[in-house]
Amino acid sequence: MMSKPVLVQLVQKMVVGGLEAMVMTLGDQLERDYQVHYLSLEGDKQQLVADWPVLGRLQRFETLAKPQGVSVSTVVALRQWLRRHRVQYLHTHHVGPLLYGGAASVGLGISHVHTHHDGWSLAMPRVKMMTRSALRLFAPISVADAPLVADQFRQAGCRIDCVVNNGIAMGRFTPGNSQRARRHFGLPLDVDLVGTVCRLEKIKRVDRLIRALVALPERVHLVVAGEGSERVSLEQLARQLGVQQRCHFLGRVDDVHRLYRALNLFGLVSDNEGAPMSLLEAQACGVPVIASDVGNCRHMVCTNMGRMVALGAQSEVIDGIDQLLRRRDRHPAKLRQFVRQTGSDRVMANHYHTLFQRELPCC
Repeated sequence: MMSKPVLVQLVQKMVVGGLEAMVMTLGDQLERDYQVHYLSLEGDKQQLVADWPVLGRLQRFETLAKPQGVSVSTVVALRQWLRRHRVQYLHTHHVGPLLYGGAASVGLGISHVHTHHDGWSLAMPRVKMMTRSALRLFAPISVADAPLVADQFRQAGCRIDCVVNNGIAMGRFTPGNSQRARRHFGLPLDVDLVGTVCRLEKIKRVDRLIRALVALPERVHLVVAGEGSERVSLEQLARQLGVQQRCHFLGRVDDVHRLYRALNLFGLVSDNEGAPMSLLEAQACGVPVIASDVGNCRHMVCTNMGRMVALGAQSEVIDGIDQLLRRRDRHPAKLRQFVRQTGSDRVMANHYHTLFQRELPCC
């Protein structure tokens, strides 16, 4: 029996995040054709697994423990790693892995695909220069994960060969019993639940959802899943506004697919986003969404059953939540069909499979 070709997914640091979850979703799909390894440039393996236990279930996960700053020794160690594992395909994510992966694989005959996940970093001249230089020097197939990201990189003078939408695990994110899900998380059974899943940082503007509760009926509650530097201040805000009994802070949730099933509506009203997978995850579970019209969100929301709101328009957030909760014509099958066409894990994997073979069918 012939062994599968070896493919490595190289990320900066394997921590809880949408990009890292997408990398694992892609790897799951590619396992039928490749022996997939996950490699983190930074971090201690034991600590990373302790912080995110799902990593412990990966069959092939390692870290290079790169020190801070530029590290020539890490390039050498990565090159040795690529040789030792006889890697044939390299998939890098963000500029750090692009630079280290590109340098380490020179002359090894490895097929290299690089994916850009957002254009925020291009505001830093040094990062823009390094990205352009790395694309010229190492000549990977250059992929953007959304049309908006492709436009941002092209405007910055960076070559983009292809756009491949990120996909979610359709077999995991499915509709389910709402009452059972609420009992699992200790949530009230007889209210309307609006939920969000995100890092609790200022840019995510969870405060807008908390403030909206003041103007919404008492039956509307908010569920917040995630950790971050803003958690304490958000809990204080809920108390100041007198809605603390209607706010449920769950902390980090690993079985997030189960949480979506508990919700009537999912909200993501950030100041900035790239291509947030939580929007697709919620809709795949049959939950409509309301989102800020930023980044690639407009292309990730089924607007027939959801709502886009202008950036910073608090009145639109309130009205949107109220109107969507009043609608009782939920169509989980239609929402799942939208996600299947927009961000399916199988479609994403098929695109990347062709790219690893140095084809460009999705340009």
